[in-house]
Amino acid sequence: MNEPNPVTRIALRWALAALAVVILLILSIIISNRTVFSASAQVKTLQQLLVEGRGGEALGLLNATVPEGDAVALDGVVLQRTQQGITDFTVDRPLPDAQDADLVSVTAHYKAGGVPMESSYRLRHDGKSWFFFDTWKFEETVLPTVLVKANTVNEIELNEQKIPLDQGRTTLPVFFPAVLDAGFETRNFQADTRGMVVTGPSDEPVEIALRTEPTPHFTETVNQQVRDYLDKCTEQKVLMPSNCPFAYHTSARVDAESINWKIADYPDPEVSYYDGTWVLGPLTVTTELHLTEQDLRTGAKENKVIKSDFGFNAKLETSTTEVSVRPQSTTEQQVASAPAR
Repeated sequence: MNEPNPVTRIALRWALAALAVVILLILSIIISNRTVFSASAQVKTLQQLLVEGRGGEALGLLNATVPEGDAVALDGVVLQRTQQGITDFTVDRPLPDAQDADLVSVTAHYKAGGVPMESSYRLRHDGKSWFFFDTWKFEETVLPTVLVKANTVNEIELNEQKIPLDQGRTTLPVFFPAVLDAGFETRNFQADTRGMVVTGPSDEPVEIALRTEPTPHFTETVNQQVRDYLDKCTEQKVLMPSNCPFAYHTSARVDAESINWKIADYPDPEVSYYDGTWVLGPLTVTTELHLTEQDLRTGAKENKVIKSDFGFNAKLETSTTEVSVRPQSTTEQQVASAPAR
């Protein structure tokens, strides 16, 4: 049997090497097409842009329309903060659409604040690149929006960014997925931070309604102003202190120098929100009146201590930093008198 001559052997080796290169190239194209240039890779790229706060590039890649609203969460640091709660982001293989051969859907899985969630993306085949690699384009979509509502304040804090409110509300377009934390705290009012996760587009805005509560400073200020008002009333040595809720009626003669009003029990103000404003519930004060009465018929004098309850109302004038209590005296007082002692 004749062995191939050296030239033939070299040619054969080169042919096998070339074939191996071609096979490796084909395999590389196939693998790259399924990974680097796949629809799933586009979703991963989009998510990386969001993590890096590159909102302009992300918006162009996603092929999305931005609805009206405050765009503060669509770029930069605030955008990055919306992604801080997103972890363990992975994507499934594309699933072809049964009705459209050029359309696929890609599902992303992740955790938002530790809770497993998912988002779905639709991409369309958009031809070839370099004759070999598939190109994919996100289907046109409209970004989801978040409606934030809060009463009594003109701004809130969203992901550590102050956001102005217009008549107690604001609308923000956002990317998805996104974790949003909204709340506020002023000198007089506060709302516990509420978290919301946006997982995809929606016909209706995702709503975050913040429940406003008075701060301890607010309630302490109201309580102190009510006490100060009543204390000033006790300084008047008359039976019917001017612009005050309490009074004492008697047919006997009273020594003015003996009149001494004291507060036995101060009201416990209850603040609530009603019809667009903060209001105080009805207030009740318990007083002790020390005085000396002289019977007009006999002339006999008697030292008395009269304990009584009086009801009154007060209006609140408030802002995020100030509060003022405006007591309203009334001519109709309910007096419950205890036996003299």
